[in-house]
Amino acid sequence: MAEKVFVVGGEVEPPYFIGREREIKKLTLDILEQAQNNVIIGPRRIGKTSLLGNLKAAVEKEVIFVPVNCREMTGLADFFGVTAQALVEAYEEKHRIRGLARKFSGIFRDKITAAYGALAEIGGSIEHVGKVYLRFRDNELKGEDLIAETFEFIESFSQEKKEPVLIAFDEFQELSRFNGSIFNTLKSRMDRHPEVRYIFSGSSISLLHEIFLKPDSPLYLMSARTELKPINEDDVKKYIRSRLATRQIEISEQALEKIHELTGGFPFYFQKLGFLLYQDAFLEEKNRVSSEDVDLAFSAMLDEFDSEYEARYMEKFSEQQKKILKYLSAEKQRRLSQIAQDLDTPASSLTTSMRDLYSTMTVNKPEVGLYEITDNVFRLWIKRNILGQVPE
Repeated sequence: MAEKVFVVGGEVEPPYFIGREREIKKLTLDILEQAQNNVIIGPRRIGKTSLLGNLKAAVEKEVIFVPVNCREMTGLADFFGVTAQALVEAYEEKHRIRGLARKFSGIFRDKITAAYGALAEIGGSIEHVGKVYLRFRDNELKGEDLIAETFEFIESFSQEKKEPVLIAFDEFQELSRFNGSIFNTLKSRMDRHPEVRYIFSGSSISLLHEIFLKPDSPLYLMSARTELKPINEDDVKKYIRSRLATRQIEISEQALEKIHELTGGFPFYFQKLGFLLYQDAFLEEKNRVSSEDVDLAFSAMLDEFDSEYEARYMEKFSEQQKKILKYLSAEKQRRLSQIAQDLDTPASSLTTSMRDLYSTMTVNKPEVGLYEITDNVFRLWIKRNILGQVPE
């Protein structure tokens, strides 16, 4: 099968993963040197999940890399279940052991006696923590006890196997819905065992700030911060040109500039737009992509995202926030005083809405006093579909 030209969605690997060499090197050094824990912050579709996947590839020979999706957790028992299962699966994958994770998962679904039998076959720290969970199933333990046992298991497993463990919590801010016991327990354990390190990834800058960066926050200054920025223009242009060249398709410099301008350097978007341009060139039997082709492909991309963006716009934002987003979509950057003037309201009345938009990384402040919508594709969709204006 021929190599794909572009990869749209999901976790991407080289040659489709670009522009993050410095971040990978820094995080790899921190992990291998057991120097510090890390927080990775970035908006949706900036490539956090792909960064973690490529980081795993860089260090998995040296550590047990455990990706944990916090969106799968709805309660304290889920925190234990998702994290413990992910650790067992990561160990099984690294050492190519079959059946270990399946046997362990029996503690969540099998009858108690069968689960005890399966655990006895495994032995060690897995058997111990599995029995702890079975006591929870029998209502002998509280959810808070499971949190402490989760971290105890991670440390015991690392010591037992004589291997460093890296736990990568993706969308970590989701855990703020719980009662804070996770953060408090983590604070007491995070640097106790240097063979265990943590990476926290998320898309809510204010929640992560509340957890890690405020002086009175539970995990204050216990992790280094890495904020993912859009991929720079030169890297995007080089990438698009090289991928199209694999199919003998040329692209003009003006078209490349427009791709970066429209997508804002977000990996998901320039992958998608690149694929649409390749698809059109293939169907139309063209061997060159122009700026006009980019405009047409981008319009088609907005059409594809229409339902998603409409639901997001209508359901995720208050009426005042919608008005703010409309005015921010008309011009790429605006001052708060200008937005207040457009809305005919005092700037002080916008404080709460702006704070919430900033906290979810919907809006950012690239320069002092200026605000803009973080996701430029979403901005241009609002401009086209809500304001009825042609995107620039």
